[in-house]
Amino acid sequence: MKLTELVVLANSNVPDELPTLNVVENWGLTVILQLISLLVFFMVAKHFARFKMGGIIMTMILGGVVTFVVQNWSRVSEWVSAFIDTF
Repeated sequence: MKLTELVVLANSNVPDELPTLNVVENWGLTVILQLISLLVFFMVAKHFARFKMGGIIMTMILGGVVTFVVQNWSRVSEWVSAFIDTF
């Protein structure tokens, strides 16, 4: 390479922040939450077709709990470890 090419490359605009694994983690979290949502919608539709209100309510409650656990894994794992430590 010529010296002028090296100077141009040195002065080019390079982004300050390179991609990190947080981007991959957020993408994976989004995919998991979408899969949970699709499963909950399917189960609610199945119970709705059979007119089972209890099944609809339980599916929505369990879907909400699973969504909360996935989004707040560190907090839930701390709760579980604190619960285990009390015994």
